[in-house]
Amino acid sequence: MALNAKTAAKALASFLSASVLLSGVLGASPAAVAATTATNANGKMIAGIDETASEYWAEYLRGVDDIAQSVGNKSTVIADNFQGDQLLAQLGAIYAGGCSGCALVTNATSNAYVKAVVDRSARSGVFVVTVWNRPENLHPWDTGNNKWVAHTSFDGVESGYLQAKALCTALHGKGQIAAIEGVPSTPPAFQRMEGLKKALAECPGMKLLDTQVGDWQETKAQSITRTWLARYGNSLNGIFASNDAMARGAVAALREKQLNGKVLVTGSDGSKVGLDMVKSGDMLATIWNDGVLQGAVSMALAHAAAVGDIQPDKLSKAQRDFYLKQEIVTKDNVDHFLALKTNAPKYTYTDMKKDFWSYSEGEIPVGVNAAK
Repeated sequence: MALNAKTAAKALASFLSASVLLSGVLGASPAAVAATTATNANGKMIAGIDETASEYWAEYLRGVDDIAQSVGNKSTVIADNFQGDQLLAQLGAIYAGGCSGCALVTNATSNAYVKAVVDRSARSGVFVVTVWNRPENLHPWDTGNNKWVAHTSFDGVESGYLQAKALCTALHGKGQIAAIEGVPSTPPAFQRMEGLKKALAECPGMKLLDTQVGDWQETKAQSITRTWLARYGNSLNGIFASNDAMARGAVAALREKQLNGKVLVTGSDGSKVGLDMVKSGDMLATIWNDGVLQGAVSMALAHAAAVGDIQPDKLSKAQRDFYLKQEIVTKDNVDHFLALKTNAPKYTYTDMKKDFWSYSEGEIPVGVNAAK
């Protein structure tokens, strides 16, 4: 979930000007938000995002808005600034005006808030699709009285594994690396670290010198990398960053020492900046997580349940808790993904309805959402 404030601000502008931007963005009180959204509340298509200054969330909203526009609606966008309490307050303000039959797609900021968000929405008759965070012991089929339609994510274990294997291959099976982890309590963070461990076991000549928490943030990763360069010097051969924002921070620190492209860096998200750095050689690889697709699939499923095109209790577990397809990006295929950034497909509900699961990589395995 990479940050790129300048480009993301421009990308979000078109969505937010057409959407109802609530208190997490504008600072409005919950009462004011409720007054704004009370009119024509039924049928709302609500998207909860973590922040506005994010390329990933801008792309996610493109997918959400594709589906909303294709059914003659528009998205209502709320930003919670990574604060679960703020998300709950904003949802409560919307639901206070009546929202039976609404559709919500959201990341509940962390595992700790998933149940509260689902339960609050279910009580108001809102159909929910969550992304990224889900506790191991909670599932759409056992929580939320069938208002929790589905959960979608990307396979973090595979992501971490592919990154680390790329490092192993580029280092010819021998070298020393360090790892920058995301927020440790979130499934994408600890899953990607599990993937790293899996690859290290298969590449015994590649040694992990240190792991530090970067909280998904570029500036923290830059500071961490500076410390490593001072400590390890030329013995550091590669940096495993759990997302592209932290990879950018690592590359920024390497540039200060003219080591960019010499110390190998990997990331995950497939952000535009990440792809550009793969193209330039500053990064070895990133993982393509298609935010536009995830937004479209999530909103299409939530809307389908809201209008009765699917019945959640009739779906299989694999249809309600699944990964979306992802792919490693290197210099060999980066041009293809850069082209997709410029010309992303425009999704429609009609097309999605033909097979909501055509982009599924399969059911999320038991155990992967439990922190190790």
